[in-house]
This record gives sequence, structure tokens and C-alpha cells, in this order.
Amino acid sequence: MSIYNVTGTLHCVCDPDAQTVSRRSLKFADGIQVVVTGLTEILTELFFEGRQPNKETTEEIIKRLEAKKNYVPSSESVRREYAHLLLKKYQEHIECQADRNP
Repeated sequence: MSIYNVTGTLHCVCDPDAQTVSRRSLKFADGIQVVVTGLTEILTELFFEGRQPNKETTEEIIKRLEAKKNYVPSSESVRREYAHLLLKKYQEHIECQADRNP
């Protein structure tokens, strides 16, 4: 799993059995930041399910974030930007996993 420390540095910890719940800060292009709970676990689950980084997977990430009681914007334009950022985070997560498990 990918974990970002407070300074935003990426650390890979590939332990799907980890029992902690992550909190991650997402920064949008306009500088606004939001904190989400459980994103690292969701990305890891999707990776081990073999999900590809695409629109359907991004919608699944959003669905799972909502199930964990994270705020997800309802505005279509903001939601689209949110989805784009989540897709980018999932792609980074896949790269991290590939680097750790060649």
C-alpha cells in the first residue's frame, strides 16, 4: 500500500493485512485540500482485485469512499475533478506496487 507522510513523500508498504485505517490529504489544482479516510486501503483492495485504472474503477473508489462516510462532492464539475485526482492516486499506487513486487 502507498502511504504519504505529512510532507507528501511517498512510502510503499505492501501489507494488505494491515489493520490501521489511513487518512490521506488530497490536494486539488486550485490548492484546496481534503482529508479522506480509508483511501489507501481501498486502493490496495482494488489493486489486489486486479482493477485497471479507468473510469469504472474511479467510480468504485468514490463509492467505497462514500461507504466509509467520506464527503464526496455532489457538483458534477467538482466531482469530475475529484475523480481525476483519485484516478491519478490509483495509478501512483499501481506503480508503487509494481516497484515493490517486480
